This record gives sequence, structure tokens and C-alpha cells, in this order.
Amino acid sequence: MSLLGCLIWYTVILDSIGSLLSFYCLKRENFMSKLNRATGWNYQPSEPIKYNPLFDFPPKLDLIFGWMIKRWVSISRFLLFFVLALILTKYLTPSLSIMGEVDYSWVTYLFMRNTALLFLVAGTLHLYLHILKVQGDDYKFLKKEMAKNNKKFKFRNQVYDNIFWSVFSGVTIWTFYEAIYWYGVANGIVGTSSFQSSPIQFFLWILCLPLIRGVHFYSIHRLLHVPFLYKHVHVTHHRNVNTGPWSGISMHPVENIIYQSSPLIHIFIPTDPMIFTLHLILVTLNPAFTHSGFEQIKNKKTKLLDSADFHHQLHHRYFDCNYGNMDVPLDVWFGTHHDGSEEATKAMRLRMKGAATK
Repeated sequence: MSLLGCLIWYTVILDSIGSLLSFYCLKRENFMSKLNRATGWNYQPSEPIKYNPLFDFPPKLDLIFGWMIKRWVSISRFLLFFVLALILTKYLTPSLSIMGEVDYSWVTYLFMRNTALLFLVAGTLHLYLHILKVQGDDYKFLKKEMAKNNKKFKFRNQVYDNIFWSVFSGVTIWTFYEAIYWYGVANGIVGTSSFQSSPIQFFLWILCLPLIRGVHFYSIHRLLHVPFLYKHVHVTHHRNVNTGPWSGISMHPVENIIYQSSPLIHIFIPTDPMIFTLHLILVTLNPAFTHSGFEQIKNKKTKLLDSADFHHQLHHRYFDCNYGNMDVPLDVWFGTHHDGSEEATKAMRLRMKGAATK
């Protein structure tokens, strides 16, 4: 069976299971009472932030599969990125015979293609949410607009500043890592393991990617908050307290080198090249959604996609919390979790005050 055929059957089966599990979970789950929320938000979720139940004990398979299907498999960003990775790998990447040579032409092509992809994703989201305002302020975390006439941003404009750093830092590092990988594959330096030869491994990698990214992101994010690195590197990204789609990979080049490094694991562990491409997409294009400033993207009353996580929005506002993501509860384990409640804000400030007096 072809890869595309397996994808279709995989999606249909898991979507069906997901529908049954979603109904079952709604019948069984005891929803927590609504917390007293911190003030200052235009919108915030009515439930506390919840993490991947994979790490709960005792494990509950219905909740685990429900989470995976909702976030990774159903009509979601992850599924759309999977399809995009398939298209890029099969149709929009130069042949290995070309990429086996040190030639700027194919590297330039990758850079231009990646720039076009970023403009397609981040630019479309910005147009839809922030210029045309198709859904107004519905599901928008902060009511204020992107900054203009502000000297802390290049060109005194937050959006222009973000576009500059996203392209000249973000896309450059993205293309550099991609070129290294493909050059290695083309010359037999980097090993691969195709879907046809190892279909089980292929799907295991898909399931593991969010977990790998969760651990990597938390680790490097804590590193970037070391005072020296924060002051000279991470501050470029953190000036965006109110984020937009272009804020996603708007980072200092050193931060993009560190942040985008997780796909390099595929240089050392043979995988299908499509998995590498998907991994790259998750660290480069996905942040346009997670920084969009809106929890959901909708058309009138119809929800189209989940977008930004309140979990990460809280980090941009308070800085010293929620360093990871919700796929791996490292923030809970290391005491940096903020669930959006007033109680969590008070606890965070007490923790910061205690750290400052040591």
C-alpha cells in the first residue's frame, strides 16, 4: 500500500476512534470547577491548562488516545503539516543528484521556497486575524494591537521587525540545517529508513515527534533564560509580549540555531526524509500558529483550527513560567507551571521573590 493510502486509512480509523473516545470522555470526565482567573485578558480558556495524560499515573488509555487524536491526528495543524511534508519531500525538493554537489543554486532554491512557505502561513494568518480581522477579537488573548511607532522594534514597527528576524534569521537557519541534511543524504553520509522498509518505525516517529520537541524545547528554553543569553539573545524574541503570527521564529540568529536544532537528530538516527521535513515544519511554521494571539481560528461560528496555546501566551506575559509545551509536563515536574489562574500567578511571584532573595 502506498504511503498516501496508509495516511488516508490511518486518519479515517483514528478519527472514528477519536469520535467514540471523545464521547466516552465527555461522559466520564469530572470537569474541574472554573478557577478565579487572572485579570487583563481579552479572552482566556474557561478550564485550567491540562497536559498530555500520557504521563499521568495510573494511565488512562481513553484520555491518552483522546489527547493524541485531538492534538496530533484529527483535522489539526499536525495533520496539515504532515500533508505539507509529504508534498515538499516528493515534489518541491531538488533531486538527490543535484543536492549531492556543493552548489548555491539548489540552496538558494530552498531558501526562496522556505521564505514563500513562511509568507504563505504567517502572512495569511496575519492578514486573516490582524488586518482583515475576520473574527474580530473572538478568542484573542490580548485586546491590544501589534506595536507601531515603538523604538524597541526595528523600523519602529513590531510586524516589520518580526518579518525581518523571521526571514533573515529564521529562514536562513532553517535552510542551512535542511541543506546539511540533504547534502549528507545525497552523499551517503546521512542514513535514511524509508516508510516502505520500516512502516512501524515511521509511525512511531510521528507519535514521538511532539514528545521529542517538548523535551528539547523545555531544555533549550531554560538555557535561553540564563541572564547572559536572555540579555544578548532571547530578548529579541521576548520583546513580543503581545505576539502575532510573525513573532513565531522572530529570533536572534543564535537562538534560531539552538531552537531549530532538534531536527538534527535525524542526521544521527536514520529515518524517512519526510519525517525530517515534518520535524522542520513543526519548528518553523507551527510557531506562526502558536504565536498568533488567538486560541482558535474560525469563520463566523465555525471553528476551523486550534491556533495559539494559552500555555505559551502566559510565558510571553510573565516570562518565568511555562517554558515547555503541553505535550510533556516538564513545567509541572520542575515547578514552573502556570495554569492561568490567579492562584498560579501569586505562586509564581512568590517563587520569583524567593529566588531574588537568595
